[in-house]
Amino acid sequence: MPDTECKISDADRLVLSAVMDLIVPPVDDLPGAGEMGLAGNAEELAGRIADYGEALHRVLEALSLDPSARAEGGFVALEEDQRIAALTALESSMPKYFDKFVDLIYIVYYSDERVHRHIGWRSGPLQPLGWELPPFDPSILETVSRREPFWRKA
Repeated sequence: MPDTECKISDADRLVLSAVMDLIVPPVDDLPGAGEMGLAGNAEELAGRIADYGEALHRVLEALSLDPSARAEGGFVALEEDQRIAALTALESSMPKYFDKFVDLIYIVYYSDERVHRHIGWRSGPLQPLGWELPPFDPSILETVSRREPFWRKA
């Protein structure tokens, strides 16, 4: 079960990876989201954005309390159809948190460079044709910074 700061245990990370593979399964030669090792990315993003952190916390907690998972030795020990049934139950019993959790998974998945290559998205600079902007040169502000204020104080 994750703690309140959204740090998750190794066991939770295994569960998260298994869930991620169900939500974003392998396609062609691209592994599923969990197999790609994106659980750490999800944990990191959930630690920065409170809504995602709460969703991650609640979903992992609910999965750890699921009676069928507990009887079988944990979510990871369940058969795929049992895992899907557990997620379906969560989706209907806590839709707000489940939807935010799925958003979190999609964000980390579609932010990955390997996914960009697979689906043909152009990564890198947002400038047209990939032109990169030169690094900012603070010396261009020297003349302006030496100038006395020309506005009146209110």
